[in-house]
Amino acid sequence: MDRGKQTIMLADDDPVVLDFATEALTDEGFRVVVATDGQRALQEALGRRVDLIVMDVSMPQVGGVEACHCLKAMPKTSKIPVVLMAAKKDPAGRALAERTHGCVRVLRKPFSGEELVSTVRELVKPRSLIR
Repeated sequence: MDRGKQTIMLADDDPVVLDFATEALTDEGFRVVVATDGQRALQEALGRRVDLIVMDVSMPQVGGVEACHCLKAMPKTSKIPVVLMAAKKDPAGRALAERTHGCVRVLRKPFSGEELVSTVRELVKPRSLIR
């Protein structure tokens, strides 16, 4: 087990985005957990240690903004940094420009692998090998 690797959760209902982002992050040494909707993201965040969550604003069942609110309201997940992804033309994305909804950053789609990796590196702290 790679105890020093940071775990990044990616939540998006678009498999192309998930594949692209997963590859970019795993190539840089991150462990990646994938969720295809906000409900699954909440379950995964409660069930395992996650260092950062990157999730789409518009997903079926539970969207990224609602999931972010839930994460910030629960003691176990309240300190996990959340980055919301929003398409430039998404009406929910425009609202994000006005309020952060508890997220630490908004990443505009489309983004490059380098932009994703640099955002993640900036926001996660290296794990200590001694616990």
